[in-house]
Amino acid sequence: MWTAGGRLSFGDALRLNLYGEAASQLTPNRLGGEPARFLGLNEARLRPVTGLVAIGVEVAGEWPVFVLLGGALFVHYVPDWHDAARVWLHRHRAGELVTVELIALAVLLLVYLLQRLVRSGTIPHRARRQWRVALAHVRRAPWWVLGVMAVLTVVSLASRALILPALAWGVAVAPPFAVMFFGALALLHAPVVVPLPAGGGGVDVAFVAGFAGDFGSQQVPMLLLWRFYTVVLLTGLGVYAMIRSLGYHAATELFKIGWRKAARTNAAIHGRGGEETVR
Repeated sequence: MWTAGGRLSFGDALRLNLYGEAASQLTPNRLGGEPARFLGLNEARLRPVTGLVAIGVEVAGEWPVFVLLGGALFVHYVPDWHDAARVWLHRHRAGELVTVELIALAVLLLVYLLQRLVRSGTIPHRARRQWRVALAHVRRAPWWVLGVMAVLTVVSLASRALILPALAWGVAVAPPFAVMFFGALALLHAPVVVPLPAGGGGVDVAFVAGFAGDFGSQQVPMLLLWRFYTVVLLTGLGVYAMIRSLGYHAATELFKIGWRKAARTNAAIHGRGGEETVR
């Protein structure tokens, strides 16, 4: 927020992230997280444009970490990836070239459309001026800010993944540390692609099947403890903070945002049948 030209207290930052955690866990594909955090920024009396730019800068600092995380998970679960990649490159060089060309064409087309929108006045002059002012703050900020955000993201992801090995401390039949760490890391991010809130069902079945390690007779109790500390506890705190600050009805409307987005997505996929479902 400081990078985007605003000021945010630690208490406000803690509260809005609790909002985001609760809304993420209670909506499909974690769709309600960013609207909830944006609402928390507005509650802290920050300008909407400043809040949007701050979220964008945060994403810019987080995504390199997510890419590295995906690469680490891929290397862990596909140890012979380099041999498969070598075979694929030998057989699909032409296809790879076409893919690169299509991506470059899509980027150029996006830049062209944005320029046309700005020149034609589709984007209001006031909004363009606000974005220019906000982005000027970002350009003037030191680059170490993104580095600090990346480090904090690593600490956050690693801390959550270490909850499972911490719970398994002293268990007689404990799986290897790498199995628990990478398994928990993958399952914690599974709700992004699993449509049910908090990955309900899919994550639990994968855990019981031993995706994050075999705990023997302690498999189900370990699942319940792990889900409590990674999902239930933070979600409960977020719901409490949201209802206490915003009221029950405002919190309910916020949780509906993710469900409405999911309904629109299903409508677009299934056509007319999806439209009837939305109605």
